[in-house]
Amino acid sequence: MPKTAVPEEASPFTPRVKIGVAGALSGMALGMLDSYIVATALPSIAADLGGPGSMTWIITAYALAIAASTQVWGKLSDQFDRKAMFLVSVAVFLAGSMLCGLAPSMGALIGFRALQGIGAGGLLVGAMAMVQVLVPPQESTRISSWTGLLLGVSLVGGPLIGGFLTDALDWRWIFYVNVPFGLLCLVGTVVGVRLPPKSGKARIDYAGTVLLVAAVVCLTLVTSWAGTRYAWNSPTILGLCAVAVAALTAFVLAERRCPEPLVPFRMFRTRNFALAQVLGFAFNVTMVATVAFLPLYFQNARGVPPALSGLLLIPTTAGMVAVMNGSSRYLRRTGRFRILPIIGSACVAAGMAGVCFLGPDTDPLLASLVGLPLGAGLGCLIQTTILITRLSVEPRDLGAALGLGSLIRTLGSGIGAALFGSLYVGALAGGTTPAAVTDGLHAVAIGTLVVALLSLTAAHFVREVPLADRPATR
Repeated sequence: MPKTAVPEEASPFTPRVKIGVAGALSGMALGMLDSYIVATALPSIAADLGGPGSMTWIITAYALAIAASTQVWGKLSDQFDRKAMFLVSVAVFLAGSMLCGLAPSMGALIGFRALQGIGAGGLLVGAMAMVQVLVPPQESTRISSWTGLLLGVSLVGGPLIGGFLTDALDWRWIFYVNVPFGLLCLVGTVVGVRLPPKSGKARIDYAGTVLLVAAVVCLTLVTSWAGTRYAWNSPTILGLCAVAVAALTAFVLAERRCPEPLVPFRMFRTRNFALAQVLGFAFNVTMVATVAFLPLYFQNARGVPPALSGLLLIPTTAGMVAVMNGSSRYLRRTGRFRILPIIGSACVAAGMAGVCFLGPDTDPLLASLVGLPLGAGLGCLIQTTILITRLSVEPRDLGAALGLGSLIRTLGSGIGAALFGSLYVGALAGGTTPAAVTDGLHAVAIGTLVVALLSLTAAHFVREVPLADRPATR
């Protein structure tokens, strides 16, 4: 008979814990939603504040701040109290949100968006770390399925909510609306989360923090600018790449000498941990190809309105949520997870192969069905990536491990967008006809298919680790 990971009575899903989990997930939802809610409001913001040439920085500043801060927040949660660090990140996020709503100029708004992004980095990592501490591994898989639902709602609902608030009220309300939900997050966390105090003296890796932030900022700018604002061989892009390489090299050297490094390289001694990062990177590369380039195909090749093109991603979300719920039940029943990233990678490969058969005259509703296997694959990958990461590290490194995983996934999004964007634009060299747009989508699908096959290879090397063999984290 299959082995049950942990006895039923060891699953402490008490009412208090449910409140704490709800507080953590609401914070995660805020961080996710603000990544997508602003896009439809950009024209209104530019018309009000001026500076249309700078409006994309409203999104870039937020993404930069998240990427630069996640690892720092993760390590701080290991060094200090996880609950306290999460509450601080909520406060920073809400302060940034209010200031964004009150911004008198485009420059001020961009700066406040960066502050908001710093808080969001702590929300995303802190929520995951607290959930992993509050509940045992087999129960955390159930919560991961809820996380997938939040991600799907953010992807599809974010632009719709942003557009509705901008039209019905004012663009500033896309930031003000965070305040009541953020306060509920604070209350849920204060009431529902009770963690034992940390012991020992905290030591902060200042040199590692500065070097990693510098490298991440440069890499994020490269993925945002290369092939769009600047050519890949431009002095700006080459200079950013050089600074990123130098900072990463210095970071590795500094971390090897630091008694309490920002990124404990001991985590990579476990094969599963390294493979989980490969799977996480592949997940976000696939996510970018799905949510960014499929809507472009619907709009530019099939003439679907922008709002409806977002709704055509519902099959992707449905596939993701359904598989995350099913795999969660499987994990709780059997305690086994190795097969899930294999299935997930295979589903992504099948979905991208299906994308290659879409034509310039394919019915949009029929074309949207390729999102079902893509969503199913993504649902398998994101859930097991976080679980494998948790099982592969010592409790003292949980925050750093989750922070690094989040950073790698963020870089996967940026690198995927930059590389696939170049492939897409290259296919449009002859114009923006439906046939050219379809060729661009096919180029992206082939690139993603290669990534999916690499992910499938990595998944085969994952080792099965019984969930009950891991001690409780703290």
